[in-house]
Amino acid sequence: MNRVEELLPLLARLADAVGQPPTLADLAVQAGKSPHHLQRVFTREMGESPKQYSQRIRLQQSSAALLVTDRSIIDIAFASGFESHEGFTRAFKRRFGQSPSSFRSQHRPTFEGLTLSNRAHLGAATRSAPCVGLYRMSTTSNRPWPKTSNEGNMSMGDSSTYSVAEKRVEEVTFLHARRQTDMEGMAKTLEEVFPSMFEMCMANGLPLAGYPITRYPSFGPGLITLEAGMPLSGTVEELKEADLGGFELGTLHGGTVAFTVHTGPYERLAAAYTAIQRWMAANGEISAGAPWEVYITDPGEVPNPEEWQTEVYHPIQR
Repeated sequence: MNRVEELLPLLARLADAVGQPPTLADLAVQAGKSPHHLQRVFTREMGESPKQYSQRIRLQQSSAALLVTDRSIIDIAFASGFESHEGFTRAFKRRFGQSPSSFRSQHRPTFEGLTLSNRAHLGAATRSAPCVGLYRMSTTSNRPWPKTSNEGNMSMGDSSTYSVAEKRVEEVTFLHARRQTDMEGMAKTLEEVFPSMFEMCMANGLPLAGYPITRYPSFGPGLITLEAGMPLSGTVEELKEADLGGFELGTLHGGTVAFTVHTGPYERLAAAYTAIQRWMAANGEISAGAPWEVYITDPGEVPNPEEWQTEVYHPIQR
C-alpha cells in the first residue's frame, strides 16, 4: 500500500469535520504514528501539513458559501471552524487576495445572472475540495480493502459486469486544459491540472456545476490526448468575459450517450470503456464524439478505493 493510501482514512476524517478539525495528536493516534512522523509523511505526500490541508478545505467551502448563500460572514466563519471574524478574514485574504466582503461583492453578480441553481456550485465546492488532486490516483493490489464480488481475478476488471444504457444528457459548459501523456503519466497530469483549475475557479468565483471530468479526444497506443476540467453553470457566451486563468472554455456533448458507472479503483476503469464499446458494437451504435468520465466520489471523503464511483459517457449518433 502506498503512502497516499495510508493517509486516506485521515483525509476522510479531516473532510468530515470541517467545522471542528481534529488536532495533529488526534490524527497521530488514529494512524498509530508519532505526531512528528505523521506531520512529515503527510506534508511530503500531500504537499501541505494537516493544518494547512484542513484550512484550505474550510476556506474553499466558505468561499462558495459567500457566493450562493445570504448567511453573514461571521456565521460562515464560525461554521467553518474559525474562532473570530478577524481570524477568518486574515486567513481568507491570504488564500484569495481579498477580504470575504470584497470577494462576495465582486463575484456574486456572476451567479445572479445564471439559470442553473447555486446549489450546484456549493455542492461541487464541498465535494471536490478535499482531494481534488487525487482523482485518477493509482492504487496498489496490496491493500487492506476486501475484494468485491465484481472485482473478479482480472487486474483491469471484468467488462461483463457493467450495465450499459442509453440516455440523454444536456450540453454542459466545460472549462478544461488539453494535455498529451502516456498511460503511466495520466495520474500525474491530472494531479497537476485539477488542483490549479479548482483553486482558480474558487478564487475567481466561477460557478461550478459538478465534479471533475476527463474527456479523451484521442486514445492511441502511445500517447493519450485528454482534456481535464470542471463543468460550469451558464453558457460559453455568458462566461466569455470571465477570468478563466488561461484555461479553455468549451462544451460537453449534449444528446444521446452510452452510459455506465464504474465502481472501484481507477486502474480498472478500462473495463468500463470496454463494456461500452461492446454494447455499441452489439447494438450497431456509432460514436458521435469523444468519451468522458466524471469522478463522483472524492477519495478524500471515501477512503476505500473499492467504493469509488466514476460515471462514463460515450456520445452516440441519433
